[in-house]
Formats: sequence, structure tokens, C-alpha cells
Amino acid sequence: MKLTVGITHLTPAWHILLEQISPPWEELTTEKAWSPKNYACIIVSERAGRTAIESLKRYVNSGGMLLTEADCAEGIIKLRSSGHFVDYIDTTDDPLFGSVTPGFIGKRLEIPSAATLTREKQGLNLIEQRSVGDGEAIILPGGVINALLSSASIRRNFPSQGPWLPSELVASVSKRTIRELVEQSLKQLFWNRNLPFISLTPYPDGADSLFNFRVDTDFGSRDAVYKLYDLCVTHDIAATWFVETGSCESWIDRYGSMEGQEIGLHCYKHRISRKYSQNEHDVRKGKSILKKGGIRPKGYASPFGEWHPSLAKAVEHHGFTYSSEFALDYDNLPFSPLIGDRFSSVLQVPVHPVSTGTLRNARHSTDDMVQYFQTAIEDRFVHQLPLLFYDHPANANLEALSRLFQIINERKVHITTMGHYVDWWKKRCALEWSALLNEEYLYLSVNGVSDGIHVEVTQPGKNASHHLESCKWSLDEINWIDTKRTSHLSPDISVRHRLNHKMVLNNIIHTYWKYKL
Repeated sequence: MKLTVGITHLTPAWHILLEQISPPWEELTTEKAWSPKNYACIIVSERAGRTAIESLKRYVNSGGMLLTEADCAEGIIKLRSSGHFVDYIDTTDDPLFGSVTPGFIGKRLEIPSAATLTREKQGLNLIEQRSVGDGEAIILPGGVINALLSSASIRRNFPSQGPWLPSELVASVSKRTIRELVEQSLKQLFWNRNLPFISLTPYPDGADSLFNFRVDTDFGSRDAVYKLYDLCVTHDIAATWFVETGSCESWIDRYGSMEGQEIGLHCYKHRISRKYSQNEHDVRKGKSILKKGGIRPKGYASPFGEWHPSLAKAVEHHGFTYSSEFALDYDNLPFSPLIGDRFSSVLQVPVHPVSTGTLRNARHSTDDMVQYFQTAIEDRFVHQLPLLFYDHPANANLEALSRLFQIINERKVHITTMGHYVDWWKKRCALEWSALLNEEYLYLSVNGVSDGIHVEVTQPGKNASHHLESCKWSLDEINWIDTKRTSHLSPDISVRHRLNHKMVLNNIIHTYWKYKL
């Protein structure tokens, strides 16, 4: 029995999701039978033609599993649906998706009329699970997968127990939630066939997570920069510094002399444009200044965390390996963003967008900040997210950051630079591998160098990892680890969705500095 996920058509959004989740997968062709033996689950990613519909009907009626959206199920499953605007998806206490992070959508979706799982703002259920012949289908709202391609941004509140909710201008769609919905759906469909779900782990050597501290230097003085650098050295933190070069051109060599750190480009002038030519000029000028300090950056992070295609093309033109903009995505796994009709060669690395400056703005004390970080760390371990935090030298709370670094070291989290993580991630995406189950043995096959890459095998309530290599692995000999994947941050998403006067004020201040700098 092959543990492969088949997909009817590899759309850009599904390509991003499958690379992030990374089970063994392939696009369906007529050369291989669409049978439950060849495919543990099939994703129906678009409305199918007559021949494909008949094949999919035979597949699911004979015991196969389907994952689809309401508008893609037409002809395969008798289904009624209706359009509704969905502000957010609430998974709290959901029997199937309770481990998924609630998230914002802000789009009109096509909702299955018989949905019983998850809910939106008004309490309407959004997802349907049903038996079809001897098989089963999970039907997601139509349009939710393509919401992943949104590049719109909006100010969002973030969960905290401090005096005010911290807010930041970030991607309007919670893409992490969409990924988690899909991953949980795939797992459940595999488990309903009494099959283990297998995928590549998102971190080197099967680790639970990793840590990187990102620094956007934003007009930081030499004194402020070196105080933060000294703090990183004291705690053995290999940080990634994105340098705003316009204000430090005369002492750029100080960045080049930093030991154990990665230096990237933030900008020359702290502003981006809708015009490619202006962005290209700024990137070129910034790179030339870094070069004077002996620095050849591979990473870029834009001013104000903004992203749009003209900027992405300029960054790509200058040969950057990766960039990091939380207006495109945050609190998620890396991915290649879509530019027009193609994927960018510049990998996107989402980070957590709340800094100590943001927390100070929300009237958090140092103790409040530390508690915020502790809660965020626990949430990321539960959801297998990277611990990617950021700050600025000019307004960082060094005491809070020192305690954050202490927590990371006490938890023995793997500390790395963004560049090293990106190099590993690209190697992970390039691997060709497969898995099949024969009685109680798992057979893995890999084509390529798999050093540092592990597979994770998941069954209800437990998982295990193993170095990815061509091998025979007995399920009876697996050392299973009990897992609990439920962590809902407070306050509830319904509270975080509400606009408040502090958000309005922060938007005004953001706009002022955006055009003044």
C-alpha cells in the first residue's frame, strides 16, 4: 500500500501547501491507476472533467479518501453549498480540528450546506466530513485554498495577557491556519484508513523546532547595535541582522566584523515603492554599501515588513536567496511566493511580527514581555512552528530579550541563522522520496542526499521520527511519543478581531513614519 497523496491538478496554492507539509505526493496522470492501493488519499484541486469524475467516483466508492473544496466536488459528490463572507475560522473545541490555530480569512467562501465542523463569526459551520461509498471525503469551503495566495495586509491584534493587545500590520489572511486545516484533514483521512500519515519534518535532524533572532537595524546607533550584539554573543545567539545602510554607511565595517552572526540587507533608504526601478535602485545601493564592509548578503527583509511583486522582482534580480516580510505571511513555514504566473526563486521566511517595541506600545512591562514570549514559545512547540522572533536595536528591551535568550538556551532549542535554515529547507524541497506500507513494515525510498532530513510518522495521539534513508522500518519497533496538539491562545479570536482605538492610532503613526523616513 503506497502512502502517497495524489492531486488532480497542481495549482500554485496546493504546490505551496504540499511543499510545506511534505508528504509523499504526486500529480495524477492516466499512466497510473487511481486506486486506493496507489493513493492513500486524493486531493481534488479543481473541477474535474467527465473522465476524471468517473475515476474519482470509482476511487472513493472502493475505499479511497478525498480532500476537496465545495466548488471542486461538483459531479463527484452530491453537494449543496452557498456563499458567505467569512471573517475568521474558529476551531475552538472542534472535534476534528481542535488542534488547528483559529485564524483570519476575510473572504467570501462557498460553504457546504451539511457542514458540521469549525465555525465562522456568526456560528455557521464551514467544513463537512462524510462517507462516500466505502470511502470518505472532507470538504473544505470553496475558495479557502486560494486565499493562501493573498498578498493583502491589515493591522491585526495578537493574543496577550498584557494591558493592551499588541497589534501589527501583517498578512490579512492567516495562512498558517489554512495549512494546519489541510494537514489535519490529510492526517484524519489517512487514519480513517488505518494508515500512518508520513511527512518530512520541518526542521533539521527531526527537531521539534529551531530558533532565530532577526534584527532590523532601523537607524540604530553604534552604541545600540553593539549592546544588542554583545547580548547575542553573551547568550551564544547566532542572529540574522538586516541592515538599514543609509544611516551607518560610515561605520558599515562594524557589521562586517561581527562574529557568529549573519548580515543581510534591510534597505538603503527606509522606504519601498510600487515602482520596480526605485526598489531596484535602493537594493543596489544597499548592497554596494554592505560590500564596502566585506559583506555579501543572501537575505533581505523589507522596510515595514511590506511585500509586493515589484519589490520581490528587485530582490530576485539581485540574487538574494531569501527574504522575510510579515505583510506577506507570519508565524508559518517557509515557502516560495507567487509572482504573476511563476514562483519566485527567493524563498520567503515568515517570522513572528511582534517586537518588544510593539509590546511596549501596548503598555507591557518587562515581566509582561517575558510572559508573552514564554506563551508564544509554548504555542510554537505545540504547533511545530519555528521560533523566529525579531526586534530593533534602537528600541529593544534588552532585559526582556536576555530572558528570552535564557529560555531558549534552557530549552536547548537549536539556534541557527535564517540563511542556514533556508539552505536546509531548499535541500528538503528538492528531495524525491516515497513510502509504502506492507503489513507492519514501512518501506522508505529516497533519491538524493538526505543528510539532516527526517520523516515523521503520525498516528492518533502519537508520532515518531526517523532519518530519511532507503530502508525497511518495523512499525512494531517504533518508539512512539505521545502528542497533544491543542493550544488556543487567549483572548479568543472573536476579541482579537475587534477594531479598537489603539489599532487606529497605530495605523496613523505607521503611515506618518512610512512617508517621513
